[in-house]
Amino acid sequence: GRNGAVVPLKPTEWHVLEVLVRNAGKLVSQKQLLHEVWGPQYETETNYLRLYLAQLRRKLEPDPRQPVHLLTEAGFGYRFVQ
Repeated sequence: GRNGAVVPLKPTEWHVLEVLVRNAGKLVSQKQLLHEVWGPQYETETNYLRLYLAQLRRKLEPDPRQPVHLLTEAGFGYRFVQ
């Protein structure tokens, strides 16, 4: 977390982060992320991703408006960069 503080994450936030970190540096498509975290029936629910990525950025990024770790590739997906 920020400044070494422990940040409490909800289970779904952890799951989203875990998929991104496991694929660190690689683009994870919206469809893949939705499939892995929520299941195949949610593959079009991109609003879920926007919501959860916003929450993760608020908790983990030094400046959530200018993320350096949790990056959006508009229309494609997300990338975690250490």
